[in-house]
Amino acid sequence: TFFIVQFVLMMNFVWRYIDELTGKGLEVSTIAELLACATANMIPLGLPLAMLLSAIMAMGNLGENFELLAMKSAGMSLPRILKPLIVLVTFIAIGGFFISNNLVPYANKRMYEILYDIREQRQELKFQDGMFFNGLPDMSIRVEHQDPTTQRLDSVLIFDTRSSNGDMTTTVAESGYIRMSEDKAFLYVTLHNGRTYEHTRSSQWYDKNSMRIHEFARQDGTFPVDKVGRPAGDMSREFTESRTRNMSGLEELMDSLQLQIEYYNMRSLTPLVKRQVFARDTTIFPDDSLHIDRSEFHPINFYDSIADLSIRQRAKLYQTAYHSARSGQGSYTYDEQYSKIPLTQYYLSLNEWHRKLTLPITIIIFFMIGAPLG
Repeated sequence: TFFIVQFVLMMNFVWRYIDELTGKGLEVSTIAELLACATANMIPLGLPLAMLLSAIMAMGNLGENFELLAMKSAGMSLPRILKPLIVLVTFIAIGGFFISNNLVPYANKRMYEILYDIREQRQELKFQDGMFFNGLPDMSIRVEHQDPTTQRLDSVLIFDTRSSNGDMTTTVAESGYIRMSEDKAFLYVTLHNGRTYEHTRSSQWYDKNSMRIHEFARQDGTFPVDKVGRPAGDMSREFTESRTRNMSGLEELMDSLQLQIEYYNMRSLTPLVKRQVFARDTTIFPDDSLHIDRSEFHPINFYDSIADLSIRQRAKLYQTAYHSARSGQGSYTYDEQYSKIPLTQYYLSLNEWHRKLTLPITIIIFFMIGAPLG
């Protein structure tokens, strides 16, 4: 049952990443290593399901063949009958914990490294007749036919939407050649007998736009191709780091993240409270060197003092308070963005730490559910 469940889960993984694995000339060993790491990654999910299915099948088989009835007729109670299975399930649960704590983090780390390297590789430019090729960012290429020997393309159609202001360039040519550079950073395009349509847009594109048409007998172009598969700021590696560590590594990671969160919060809150909220009160932060004697101070009724002001003075006071509050809110919102990344990492690490402990408990619970059902 374990291998059946693992096979079903692996099919989900294969269909999820099939587009990233095809058309890149990967070696068989690389694909096999990726599938092996993915299989290890599926163990915490597949083992409890396999335990549930196996418990239902085992106890159902005993009940179907009247073996369970025979054991009860011999004077054996149900806890005594289940005692060997409970001991076996306990050992499986303990083994599942060590697998989840030691094997799975290593497999996840290796799997993310392989996927990252695969995404860095550029797809081979293999065009299917009459189909659009969307393997390049912000470009779509369609060819009527590609000669398998000379790589010559017939009836080439290229849509280029790389412009940041929304301009689109459409190129139609009778024939041409398209290839990647050796480092796969540039796209070399050579086209023959065609036209280029440049559709430009302004800020009022909905009623004002223009189109320029260029005819050419031969056109050569070199386009820089940005690397794909890497999120902005390499956020994927930051948010998956919790899955590549065991429990001791997660505890160290959470300790360092807590220090970062406290640092960012103090950097945001201290100026806000000190300069915006309590600009004249030095007791909020006792480490200030300035000491003021407040023994003669008494509470102030601000509403009474505001009532004595004129209308212009009130309006000026309210306007100053409003701008001060908005300034404090804006500065805190801006600084809060820095603490979101370590805060998200911290909760992901905490969730992963508890997940490792819940796996053996989940295995035992699933067995307790499957045995009565069987």
